[in-house]
Amino acid sequence: MTTVDTTAAAAAAPKVRAKVRATGQSPVMTWVWNTLGLGFAVVMGFPIYWMIITTFKSNKDLIAKDPTFWPQAFSFDSYKTIFEDKEFLPGLQNTVVITLGAVVLGLVVGFLAAVAVARFGFRGRNFFIVTMLVVQMVPLLAIIVPLFVVMNKAGMTGSLFGVMLAYLVFTVPYVVWTLRSFIVNIPAELDEAAMVDGCTQWGAFFRVILPLTLPGLITTGVYSWIQAWNEFIVANVLLSTGGQKTSMIWLTFYATTPTRGADYGSQMAGALMVSLPVIVLFVIFQKKVSAGLTAGAVKG
Repeated sequence: MTTVDTTAAAAAAPKVRAKVRATGQSPVMTWVWNTLGLGFAVVMGFPIYWMIITTFKSNKDLIAKDPTFWPQAFSFDSYKTIFEDKEFLPGLQNTVVITLGAVVLGLVVGFLAAVAVARFGFRGRNFFIVTMLVVQMVPLLAIIVPLFVVMNKAGMTGSLFGVMLAYLVFTVPYVVWTLRSFIVNIPAELDEAAMVDGCTQWGAFFRVILPLTLPGLITTGVYSWIQAWNEFIVANVLLSTGGQKTSMIWLTFYATTPTRGADYGSQMAGALMVSLPVIVLFVIFQKKVSAGLTAGAVKG
């Protein structure tokens, strides 16, 4: 090794050691982990890429013996087919109405319940908290029959409002359990200070608890929206007597209809259009969701 090489290596050594101390790992391990992360991203993202690219392929490319990773010619016939379907847009509209109503009602009811659990002591409080956790572990298939019986006796089967109320079965417990951790992290002394300054209990709620819990509300709302938007079992059972469909019901039966067994392009286009609102929503609130998860992670 020449004198120049030795000098350069000696000069670079402190920088390498400083980087190792800052990151906790050597540059080689950083490169290895970055490579693994990139490989994992490619594996997870390829099905999404394949779904999107399939929607632009012609029928000739779709049924070709050798699959192509890029269409020979871009075609929008798949999107034209699903938009010409008379049940697609009404199903999408029904999903928006049900999901929006279920999320708003779930947040209002769940938030108030979370405040009561976190701020007030009452008999059966611990049992209530455990119940909220247990309810989330019960699969929907286990409660779909009694849920249908109750909704049928109430005359709410076949209606969008009935499905909206039924969705509260899984949105409210999730909201209560999640928001409780956010509210517990807010010192009760802030409420007391606000009331000393002249606020009522409701005033302290709107001026202290609500603003500080806003990141948690956004995070919980986004995940509740994803749950309600992608739900199939409850909507399919409760709407079976009314002739209405949600987008998930439409997509499931559209993809399984024998006459469309080989129409992969329109099936993928339908799946993409149904998934797009959720993806857009998550991208818009991505930073808020990350902040909310971090805010509710540690009790302080």
